[in-house]
Amino acid sequence: MKLFQKTSGMRLLLAALFAFLILTGLTASPAKAAAIDHTDYEGKGKIEVNFDTKVTYKDLKVTVKNASGKKMKVKIVEKDDDDLEFKIKNYKAGTKYTYTIKGVYSRGASTTKKLTGKIKIPKADGGLPLKEVDYDAKDKEVEIEFDCRVEWNNPKVTITRGSKDYVRAIEDKDSDGIEIKVKKLKAGKVYHYTITGVSKKGSGKWTTVSGTFRA
Repeated sequence: MKLFQKTSGMRLLLAALFAFLILTGLTASPAKAAAIDHTDYEGKGKIEVNFDTKVTYKDLKVTVKNASGKKMKVKIVEKDDDDLEFKIKNYKAGTKYTYTIKGVYSRGASTTKKLTGKIKIPKADGGLPLKEVDYDAKDKEVEIEFDCRVEWNNPKVTITRGSKDYVRAIEDKDSDGIEIKVKKLKAGKVYHYTITGVSKKGSGKWTTVSGTFRA
């Protein structure tokens, strides 16, 4: 009798555990909707949107508007399982755009939501479109990349904060940018740069460009 009671109790316990596992699986929280992690400007009007989870796409649509609400022409360049790249046609440097993405699903999710973000196309004072300014703390180098082909005529560079100039030497320059060796910059601090003797390729107009960046 005792053996029968133990066996029956074990069966009841296993049945309850099995039912609990089924119920838990059926009532598990659905996968959360994908969200934007960060947005990067890739140059030439290309925008890369990085998501906070792995995603899939269905009926993907990207809309871009300028500050006045005018819709821009957009081309989807590439879509991956964690990022999406699209290109704004007829963009203007120095302009801020708002983009909206529909049809992005986090893996395992059956619903999605509209994703919205903003991006400003960089521009250096002096008229040349700017791609990015990057500081490499390990190599103590500042790289300034333009969003167009450029030419050089005995360029001079200053990188300052207050009255102190941090430039040591121009390391390299080519058709789309310049690399400058600098003294160590403090992380999080804002610095001002000025470059003379640069021109958009073929324009014949030498200019001075300037701007700021955060180390």
